Amino acid sequence: MPAASILIAMLVSWIVSFLTIGQLIKIGHKYRLLDMPGRHKRHKRPVPIVGGLALFAAVWITVLVSSRLFPDFALEPAGSILYIFLGALIIVAVGLADDLCPLSAWIKLAAQVSVGLLLYLAGLRVELLTTPFGSIEIGAASAVITVLWVVGLSNAVNLIDGLDGLAAGVSLIAALTMLAIGHLHGVGWVLVFIYALIGFLSVFLLYNRYPARIFLGDSGSMQIGYYFAVFSLIVPLKSFTASALYVPLLVLGVPILEALSSLTRRLIKGRSVMKADRRHLFHLLALAGFSRRQVVLVFYALGVVFGLFALAMYFWNRILVLAFLVVFMVVILTLFFILVAGLSHRRRNGGISTEKAAGHGRRQV
Repeated sequence: MPAASILIAMLVSWIVSFLTIGQLIKIGHKYRLLDMPGRHKRHKRPVPIVGGLALFAAVWITVLVSSRLFPDFALEPAGSILYIFLGALIIVAVGLADDLCPLSAWIKLAAQVSVGLLLYLAGLRVELLTTPFGSIEIGAASAVITVLWVVGLSNAVNLIDGLDGLAAGVSLIAALTMLAIGHLHGVGWVLVFIYALIGFLSVFLLYNRYPARIFLGDSGSMQIGYYFAVFSLIVPLKSFTASALYVPLLVLGVPILEALSSLTRRLIKGRSVMKADRRHLFHLLALAGFSRRQVVLVFYALGVVFGLFALAMYFWNRILVLAFLVVFMVVILTLFFILVAGLSHRRRNGGISTEKAAGHGRRQV
């Protein structure tokens, strides 16, 4: 991307974000578009839960301005941009509806599946499964895997949106990593989306850090995950060589780690994977004695580590990098289950209350 287009994309996103976030905070209070305090919530006062609307405005106004000022940008994605926009619109609408009047998890899943199919019809699809030793054509299974990919990433960020500044900060680290990788491989116009997302998140964190004045809500957290899915599907996989799909998986290592731990924990206990609980990693760190700020910093640090693993895939032997990654994941998950076992023992002996855990987060999936 030319330097002028980069600068304009960032400026537009910053300006739109500053203008919309401030106004949405006022609108949220005026029209009661709020996440209300409650027994299982940490915040003590109503907080607007419409951050996803500001994200939508920042991204798509940036895309619109870029398409008007840079004709080459307008021509390159012309065949798929409408589908991407419609997918984002569905995510925002369903997420906002769930924020204001909780929907069934199955309704949200159906919406995410429809968005995955929409991208598939637009030609944005997973056509290769990659391994350290090469790529495998998946043929007729492409539609299923594309939908699973979109659904998985759309939910990934949502799972860690439980503490002020947590999801936005981890997503910013992930977006910066994707930006670096995108520039290394000259991926072209898709970087406009990344710059728009970075611009929004850098501004949003000013309002979302503790004590938060506005929340992302499902409309924001699912939308961020959706854009990461779009990034990975837009970029021609061959330009990313055999490790194409590793990039978003590693960049989003923190929310994916959270998703894996939640899925494993619920399956072991025989609970529904669709049912919300209060045993996410950040809840458990809080129970272990970490302050709110320390929990957020731990997740930021993990985000940086996963980002470095993603970058390392392009500079060192992939098999060696994956070996280190596997060791790192095993250590983290082992520590997690040790922590779960220890806290369960303390709770059985009356040394800890479930309310304390619930007090460190907001409604989760």
